[in-house]
Amino acid sequence: MGILDGKVIIVTGSAKGMGAAEARHAAENGAEVVVTDVLDEQGIETATEIGAIYRNLDVTSKENWDEVASSVIDEHGRIDGLVNNAGIYTSQDIFSASIDTFQRIVEVNQFGTYLGMATIAPIMSSQKSGSIVNISSVAGMRAQPNIAYMASKWAVRGMTKGVAKTLANSG
Repeated sequence: MGILDGKVIIVTGSAKGMGAAEARHAAENGAEVVVTDVLDEQGIETATEIGAIYRNLDVTSKENWDEVASSVIDEHGRIDGLVNNAGIYTSQDIFSASIDTFQRIVEVNQFGTYLGMATIAPIMSSQKSGSIVNISSVAGMRAQPNIAYMASKWAVRGMTKGVAKTLANSG
C-alpha cells in the first residue's frame, strides 16, 4: 500500500529528467499518474515504463490545459495532485540572451506554472481537496547571471506562496 494509493496526479514536463523521476515516484507510491510534456515520444516511453497515461501538454496554452484537465476528469473523476515541473533553462546571461529567449523562459517557467494553478486549483477547490507542488530552483532564492531563469523561478516561489494563502481554507 502506497501513500498515494488512488490519487490522480498530473506531472508536467515529465517526459524526462526530474519530471520523469517525480512521475515515477508518484506511481511507485500508488498514484494514477498523468505524464505530460511536449516531447511526445519520450513522454509515451516514460508513461509506458511506469504504467501511466500520457497527454501532450504545452503549459503555455490555456486551451491545452483545459483539454488535459477535462480528459483527466472524464477518465478519473477528479484530480488530486498537480506537480508543475515543466521548465526550460539556458546558460546565457543578461548580456548574451535575446529578448525572445527571455520571454520564452518566462512564458514556460512562470506563465506555464500560473496556467496550471489557474486551471487545476478550481477543480481541487470544488473537490475540497488536492495538492499543488510547484518546482522552483535554488535560482529562485539567490542571484545568478541567467536573469530570465532566475526571475522566472523567483516568480514561481512568490506565486506559490500567494496561491497557498488564497487556497488555505479550501481543502
